[in-house]
Amino acid sequence: RQSINLRIFHCFKTENIEKETETENRETLLLEKNRKLEETISGLRAEIEKLKNDLMHDPLTGLISRQHFEKETEETLSSFDGYNGERRTEGYSSFSFLFCDIDNFKKINDTFGHEKGNDVLKMVSKIIKENVRTADMVCRWGGDEIVIGLFGANEEEAAEIAEKIRFSVEEGAKKEVTGVTLSIGAMSYEKGLDLKVIAENADKAMYWAKKEGKNKVIKYSDFLEVKNENRTK
Repeated sequence: RQSINLRIFHCFKTENIEKETETENRETLLLEKNRKLEETISGLRAEIEKLKNDLMHDPLTGLISRQHFEKETEETLSSFDGYNGERRTEGYSSFSFLFCDIDNFKKINDTFGHEKGNDVLKMVSKIIKENVRTADMVCRWGGDEIVIGLFGANEEEAAEIAEKIRFSVEEGAKKEVTGVTLSIGAMSYEKGLDLKVIAENADKAMYWAKKEGKNKVIKYSDFLEVKNENRTK
């Protein structure tokens, strides 16, 4: 009887050990599956963040994309009740827009090739970013056009910043065989204007800078003054 009891005990013990081993194996498998799942989730999150970053930035210059710039700027402008030159508690009440265009960029591409044109774009973008404030937004608008959103800056202040950028690009590009300059139009927010109108007006001022010999900064208010003078002649 004692021998039978020992065998029964041994069987129970063996069965319990096997069950414990099986449970441990299941737990190990679950932990491994959980680890792999967490790695997959982490990888997906990283990919999502990369996609978000790609949507927000131009791949060549690293500047903010036009889509993101328009979204952020329109949200800011929509919060303005009016223009009174004072900083509002929830943000800025003034906003200025700089429209920059690289002079003779087509000639640079045609003469030196598109790779050199890309290098010029990257160089100009870098110089512009070094000459604006952290809160300002620099965006590749399209082609060789770069725009800048200056929060809290009126037209005079925007023109000063634009002149600093223009000079820095001209000086920084002197080592380039091509020589690089910018024509810049400046336009400030006025009550009732949306981003589309502000951009169009800054663009007009920029083209006037081109007409006046390039490598210049023209304020939209000055452009209007000259335009009105020409009408009265």
